[in-house]
Amino acid sequence: MHSLQTTLFVTIRVMCQLIDGLQKLDIRDDFSIKEMSGKAVSAKTVFSSAIKYFYDHFLTEVQENNLGFQREKIHWIISVPAIWTDSCKQFMRESAIMAGIPGKQFSLVYEPEAASIYARFLQIDKVDAGLNQTILKTFQPGTKLLVVDAGGGTVDISAQQVLDGNGLKIIHKVRGGDYGGNTVNMAFRQMLFRLFSGPSLLKFKKEYPIDYMEMMRSFERTKIRPIKPEDKTVSTMMPAPLLEISEEDSECNIHEIIESSQYAGQIRVKRDKLFINLALFKEFFDHSLNELVIDMQEVLEHKRCADVSAVMLVGGFAECELLRKTVTQTFQQKEVFVPHEGGLSVLRGAVIYGHTPQIVSSRICNYTYGIAVSKPFKADVMPMDKCYEHDGELWCRDIFEISYKIDTVVNIGDKKQIELNDTFLKPEVQHRREEPLRVDIVISDKEDPTFITDEGCRKHAMIIVQPPKGQWPQIVRGYVEFEIAGTEMIGSYINSETNDKTSIIIEFLPRIEHRVGNDSERRRVFDPDRIDTDNE
Repeated sequence: MHSLQTTLFVTIRVMCQLIDGLQKLDIRDDFSIKEMSGKAVSAKTVFSSAIKYFYDHFLTEVQENNLGFQREKIHWIISVPAIWTDSCKQFMRESAIMAGIPGKQFSLVYEPEAASIYARFLQIDKVDAGLNQTILKTFQPGTKLLVVDAGGGTVDISAQQVLDGNGLKIIHKVRGGDYGGNTVNMAFRQMLFRLFSGPSLLKFKKEYPIDYMEMMRSFERTKIRPIKPEDKTVSTMMPAPLLEISEEDSECNIHEIIESSQYAGQIRVKRDKLFINLALFKEFFDHSLNELVIDMQEVLEHKRCADVSAVMLVGGFAECELLRKTVTQTFQQKEVFVPHEGGLSVLRGAVIYGHTPQIVSSRICNYTYGIAVSKPFKADVMPMDKCYEHDGELWCRDIFEISYKIDTVVNIGDKKQIELNDTFLKPEVQHRREEPLRVDIVISDKEDPTFITDEGCRKHAMIIVQPPKGQWPQIVRGYVEFEIAGTEMIGSYINSETNDKTSIIIEFLPRIEHRVGNDSERRRVFDPDRIDTDNE
């Protein structure tokens, strides 16, 4: 069973690399990716098909081995980079649902959190004495640490504090970006592109895809291979078909190609090996390591992180000696360590998290959350362009009513409520009593936004509430409740008269909204039609 869980986890993590670079884009519906021959296919179809294959395979194994599990009793954990936007997380959630996993039977876990959970429960007899002491000291209650999850696509940096009872508290907003190990691969490919010319390299990739993949796998092994002090070069595979294509296209042999390139004296080819000078090889890592150091320094400069004592490196890219040395040499006052089998720490930590999700007791708000409301108009403090009349009174629209502020610590299970009322008294508004109530959930990257039209504000989600028994009463009383729940937030509208609750997991608003009517002054409590841009 463990091997099946590993296969499922690894497949999802590798697939996640496809969307690591799309974090600033809106991919909530779907997007296209190109398969090896260049044909565009639906990314959601690819993701859901892969998840479904392993989902079905696991269930078949359970049934054939008479393990006694009921399908509805299995809870699935999908790990995602902590820096992913809600758009990316929703994409993964919808892909899993398309694969046949009911939404209530799976959870998302942030990868750096899963890694530290695993290290916290690591069997100390599996590590050497030095690492053993480091881990025991790092995970004493009250200790603060930085977890760097360096994968192929992204690097996540999570600042955490160890609590009594094996709990964890997130003490800083997650930092990081799409500068994982793939950026090193990209630098290597750019060198080949310049050396052999783009058309020759693309021709090789298209005509010899297996050789191309083996070349990149070889470079992956070279990337994490330890470098000895006496080493002057590193070597990686150089496929013969690539040499043949480039020599044919350029009408020069490989030695002439190298000598006439910008890499003369820095690389050489011998049989099926490409030898790269160590200085040039290290340049491949410059972008990734520079970005990593900058982000780590910014986190450590925060007042809540000033007393961080240790740095834990996990993920496949953390196996790279150059990355480990860079972190160790830059942050000499910190204990820097890689847990035993660190590449699997996220997988195993995710399983533990599935059993005890409450182990992460608090997180940091990445945005200021609230709802769009209208309040009685005050001419001395409110702009006239936001004034409108409803039920014979003047109101100010577009007010950002704050629930949680950015960069504040929120505990799992915390709830905050915002009163939300409406009236339908005048004859001209009676037709609206049959329309759904729409609550706009809005976010901002500012601490104290005043209006939802302020810079940095955008519409994030919507709660749609149907009128009870087909019609709202003339006076509607209720409230919106925000609940901190795991890696997500739950937003609910609760009718004070009936106690009926309408809830959503706060992610991204669906692209197509089905609105009723065209009146922009249709309600006084909230007015989503007045949000002119999503700023996504």
